[in-house]
Amino acid sequence: MKNQFRHSVWLLLIALPGFLVHAVEPDGAKTSSLSRKEKIRIILRLQDQRSTGSDTLISFFHDPDPLIRARAALSCGSLQDTSLLPPLVELFGDRDNQVELSAAFAVGQTAGFLSETSKKSLQGDLLEYRLERMSSERTGGRNPLDCCIEEIGKFGDVQALRELVERYGTGGSGIHRRALTMSIARFAIRGIRDSVADQFLIRYLGEGRRAPWQVAYALQRIGGGKELRDHLRTLVASRSHSDPLFRMNIAALLGKLGDSATSLKPLMDLAGHDPDWRVRVNALKALSTFDLNTNAELVDLYGRMIPDSNQNVGLTAISSLGSSNLKGDVLEHSAGTYALLQDIAANRNGTYPGEFQGEAALTLSRIIGARALGFIRIADTTDRIIRGEFIHAIGSTGDVSAARILLGLAGGKDPSDARAALEGMDELVKRKPSDRSLTDSMYGCLISALSSPDVALRATAASLLGDSLFRRSTSVPSLIDALQRARIPDDIEAIQEIAATLGKLGDTLALRPLKALLQMKDRSVIRAAAAALRGITKRDDYADERVAFAPSYADYDFNYLDALPSVIRVKMGTSRGEIIMDLDKDMAPFSVMSFLKLATRRRLYNGTIFHRVVPNFVIQGGDPRGDGWGGPGYTLRSEFSPLRYETGSVGIASAGKDTEGSQFFITQSPQPHLDGRYTIIGRVVAGMDVVSRIMIGDTVGTISILP
Repeated sequence: MKNQFRHSVWLLLIALPGFLVHAVEPDGAKTSSLSRKEKIRIILRLQDQRSTGSDTLISFFHDPDPLIRARAALSCGSLQDTSLLPPLVELFGDRDNQVELSAAFAVGQTAGFLSETSKKSLQGDLLEYRLERMSSERTGGRNPLDCCIEEIGKFGDVQALRELVERYGTGGSGIHRRALTMSIARFAIRGIRDSVADQFLIRYLGEGRRAPWQVAYALQRIGGGKELRDHLRTLVASRSHSDPLFRMNIAALLGKLGDSATSLKPLMDLAGHDPDWRVRVNALKALSTFDLNTNAELVDLYGRMIPDSNQNVGLTAISSLGSSNLKGDVLEHSAGTYALLQDIAANRNGTYPGEFQGEAALTLSRIIGARALGFIRIADTTDRIIRGEFIHAIGSTGDVSAARILLGLAGGKDPSDARAALEGMDELVKRKPSDRSLTDSMYGCLISALSSPDVALRATAASLLGDSLFRRSTSVPSLIDALQRARIPDDIEAIQEIAATLGKLGDTLALRPLKALLQMKDRSVIRAAAAALRGITKRDDYADERVAFAPSYADYDFNYLDALPSVIRVKMGTSRGEIIMDLDKDMAPFSVMSFLKLATRRRLYNGTIFHRVVPNFVIQGGDPRGDGWGGPGYTLRSEFSPLRYETGSVGIASAGKDTEGSQFFITQSPQPHLDGRYTIIGRVVAGMDVVSRIMIGDTVGTISILP
């Protein structure tokens, strides 16, 4: 009776205003005579148009074909429409595992948008009524029950966390422990933790080499607390685990715990000697959180790691020094490290990669201040990436005399230099917040930049105008003017930043232009406008997801899609070697089709660069502008799936949901926090050694489909 009562309350709550359920029975007669291919096409169109089709989508939940039921449920993970939650939950218990798994994923993707009351009722229904009925049989490496345990971590509260641990973390066969571990990690990502969960992870860690890397990942996402500090020696001992993914996460955790007496020497050992470059990267990042000013040996270690065999390690060594608390006089006493940084920043013979040169200049500017200006010679390079780093470094010196250079560049004709100058000035102003003339000069540059034809410059200026240092009501007319001149899709990121700043300024003059954005055929723009309107009016009645409309760009070339196999193998040439990838059409059909057409028909990727590399995270490319602000001239809708971001996963970059274009990224290690937030189109099956060597500025060659 208790379970039935909970279930009824949940259905009633979800039907409250704002969460209206489709109450009519689905009309299966309209779709029952269609072929599987026709049904899938309808589902994909509805997903892409962010529409339920007035119960058409729900009718597919009852289709006799399990593939159709699963595909319909999966689409809801991208729709994220709370009105679909009750019928999705009813799919728990479906006789087909894939249907259950897809439904569990979709519920996890969507439940976070519920009110707190409805979320609590949903988690109660799942914990008390649904989980015990879900299948534990594996389909493609996962089972529905494990999936649901993990998905609850995306929206549940601390009570749900505690109940999951008590049910699946103690006693029994422990077959669901890995799913529970990832659920704990997802709770932790949202800032929810509990000592019961900490204790479970510590016990799991005690199994030594049998403990999977996910345990170390969950612990480092938690990142602190008495429960973990009480077991520091156990945590330190686990650094000898055979799995490098385990070791790299333990290194990150030890940095967050910050106990130099216990962790410093083990971290130095990992940084200097671990055979996996990703562990060395994480250890160097972790060490930068300690006090380098009292440890000359540690400063010397960074110097020794700069020439590492993997350039990602060297780059991390340089950047980590710049983000540490190291003082100039201490660095200068470490003659070897100081001399090396100077040599790299000058790079007179072109010995070092451009990224090293720019990063060394930035690090020196942060540590020795104005004295670094002697190593920053903007006129010596035409490379846009190095120039950007140099310009940023000038501002990071904190020297007021640098303002003249930066203001000149900010008002110049080169938009790339101008944007870097704004970022450099922002750094300078933050170091000298009491200098009113500096702030006023920067404010004037930002207003001028709003009229630039360059989207990156406008977006940067709009974003900075929302900063507390520059937040002035006098900027509202210029922001509104820039907003009204912006166009979709090329200016989406500028529109988002302008709307966000107008929301912070709270001026009612912005209400009319922001309301006009609600009529645009782009959901990311509608979301940005609605959020800004809520910020100004302090009212919650601006919907940002409910309006159905055809997207401004859509490519429903189903003949092309149908001619492709489920898995498409492609070869990507790069200046470092070849990368072979398997693309998953079934999980992200429109994104895969877009990627292939851009690669093979438009040849858009040929000669583009990898414009972003974050060591032991991602390499990113596919931007025809080469700076992260470009695209193909259209945007795609996100296609979320239960696929995980593992080592070598290929994703599509975005500036928020439904803003994907041509830019792609490849992960260098598992990144679970990206799961369900960025479209995954495939994975690398050969050439990860190439991925690990890619640096900023390396180029993409031909991308071809292999037989």
